[in-house]
Amino acid sequence: MKDSRAKCLNGGQDDTNRGIQTRDAGQAMRPVLIVDDGAADRELIATILAYAGYPVLEAGSGEQALGLARAHRPSLIIADILMPTMDGYELVRELRGDPETADIPVIFYTATYVLEEVRDLADACGVAHILIKPCEPEEVLRVINETLSTRPEPVVPLPSEDFHREHLRILNAKLLQKVEELRETVILAGALQRETDPGRSHNGSAPPAPDPRLQALSPRELQVLGMIVEGATNGEIAERLVIATSTVQSHVKRILHKLGVKNRTEAAVRYLRR
Repeated sequence: MKDSRAKCLNGGQDDTNRGIQTRDAGQAMRPVLIVDDGAADRELIATILAYAGYPVLEAGSGEQALGLARAHRPSLIIADILMPTMDGYELVRELRGDPETADIPVIFYTATYVLEEVRDLADACGVAHILIKPCEPEEVLRVINETLSTRPEPVVPLPSEDFHREHLRILNAKLLQKVEELRETVILAGALQRETDPGRSHNGSAPPAPDPRLQALSPRELQVLGMIVEGATNGEIAERLVIATSTVQSHVKRILHKLGVKNRTEAAVRYLRR
C-alpha cells in the first residue's frame, strides 16, 4: 500500500498543463464507487472522475457502499476512513469477506490522519493506496490509474480478534489526537480573546472568559464527552476505549459534576456551546 500527499484542487488552470489525463469515452468499464459521509468531499472526487471519463457511484455511508458494491461490483472503491456506524476499515473487511467483492481494489481518501497508525491495518486489509485530503486532481487520477492497472494481490483476512484489537487501537489514537486538538483550540481561543479583548464594552467591563468547566476536564474526560456528543452509549464508549463500563460510568459522573449539569444531554449542549 502507498500513501500520497498533495495540496487541494486549484481551479482555473488549463487541464493539459496540469497533467490531467482523461479516458477514452468509448472505453467501457464498471463504475468507481466513492464512499464518504461528507457530501462536499464526495462531490469533489465525483467531479474529477466524471471529467476524466469515469462512471461514478456515490455512497454516504459504509452500509450503503456495501450494498452498492454487491449490486454493481465497481472497478474501484474510494473510501473515507472515519465514518459513523461502519468506517472504512469495517467496510473493507466486509468486502474482503464476501467472495463476490473480495477482489475489488480500495483506496482510502482521508483527512489529516496519523499515517503511521493506519498503514499496517490498511495493508492487512488490502488497501491499495492512502490519499490525504485535500488532494490535487492529477494526483487522484494518477493513483486511480495506477491502481486499476495493477493486478490486486490476494488478501488473507486478519483473524477477527486481531482486527478488532488493532481497529480499536487506531480509533483510540485518532480520538486522542482530536482531544489534544480541542484542548489546544480552547487554550488558543482564550489567549486570543484576552489579547484582542473584542468583547470589552464601553464601560470597560472585561469580556467573558472561556468556559473554565470545560478546561477543567482531563484529556480522557474530554474524550468521553466527545463520544457522548456523538450519541455513544456507555457500553459503546467502553468498547472503543477498551475500558470497563464501570470506568466509563465514573468518567461520566465526574464530567457531569465538573460541568455542573444533571445529565448527558446537558453536558453535550455545554460542549457544543463552547
